Amino acid sequence: MKKFFTLVAMALMAVGANAQELIAEVDFTTATEFTGWNQFGDGQEGSVELKAGEGLAITVGSQTGQLWQPQTMVIPDGTFNVEEDGNYKVVVEAKFPTAGELQINMGTWGSNDQTTVQVPASDDFQTVEIEFPAFAYTLEGCHLLFQNGDFLGTTIVKTVKVFNLDAGGQGGESEGTVLYENDFTGITEFTGWNQFGDGQEGSVAVDPDGVAITVGSQTGQLWQPQTMIIPDGSFNVEEDGNYKVVVVAKFPTAGTLQINMGTWGSNDQTTVDVPASDDFQTVEIEFPAFAYTLEGCHLLFQNGDFLGTTIVKSVKVIDMDGNGTGIEAVKANQLVNGAIFNLAGQKVNANYKGVVIQNGKKFIQK
Repeated sequence: MKKFFTLVAMALMAVGANAQELIAEVDFTTATEFTGWNQFGDGQEGSVELKAGEGLAITVGSQTGQLWQPQTMVIPDGTFNVEEDGNYKVVVEAKFPTAGELQINMGTWGSNDQTTVQVPASDDFQTVEIEFPAFAYTLEGCHLLFQNGDFLGTTIVKTVKVFNLDAGGQGGESEGTVLYENDFTGITEFTGWNQFGDGQEGSVAVDPDGVAITVGSQTGQLWQPQTMIIPDGSFNVEEDGNYKVVVVAKFPTAGTLQINMGTWGSNDQTTVDVPASDDFQTVEIEFPAFAYTLEGCHLLFQNGDFLGTTIVKSVKVIDMDGNGTGIEAVKANQLVNGAIFNLAGQKVNANYKGVVIQNGKKFIQK
């Protein structure tokens, strides 16, 4: 009876220093078709459709006097589990036609809880948080219904997330603490540092979907070009810590991606094979047992194995142990020391002769 849209299910992201698990998520800005279940009240006018680049548009042309009509299944059956007396939160990013009362129904058809929240007037998208403390049931295979019957006009739903605030639910192993995150969608200027190899053709530009790094010729070395997509001074790491970098990007071909993380003086780098894809994909690069304790780290995106244009949508650094330290006041492009490296990435001293890199700049040392 029901058809369900494609769900982008992400397990267990902790936000900031608070351990909370992301147990379900859907992003309608990238969806190409919505086949989810929807129901309007008897004689109630309305429509549900995708708006390219904006989200899921739910239009209510007449009201029934009941908040729960219409109801739209924005996260389908079987997506996530909840526990009795668990503490959950739904985070919705949406644009509402007026101020009003939003109702969210979460659970299964047999058992569910619903919570309402007052939404203020806004001309743009806003983030609305709906809490479900002390959930009434232990349920497997839950769905989530978006019920916006109090809003006459068109509501556009961009994203929906479900968090387990106890960080001990059935979503699986936690991804730890997010130390730093960059989202490049919608930016108008990229001011990060970038370097191509000698004679290597290429460019870095802003694309509506993110930062576009074009490689026109290759040097045979993965680390050229290198783009500082998280600037100096952004986060700290600890020796033997367990870290993971999560990149959402579109690559022109299959290939090997290399990530360099740390400072100019000390850093680790890890490579991962990326499969061919016509669309954006999420790539996870692990740094287990990090080699150093470092303050004021940056992250270099090194895509020299991909001939063509790579578009980086977002990047984040996660402390898998959940005990890292993020830096709130990020100082973009701040250089933390004056270490000198040769073109092979090896640290050298002032006696080295030839082309060197210091503080992100290349010059000839005589």
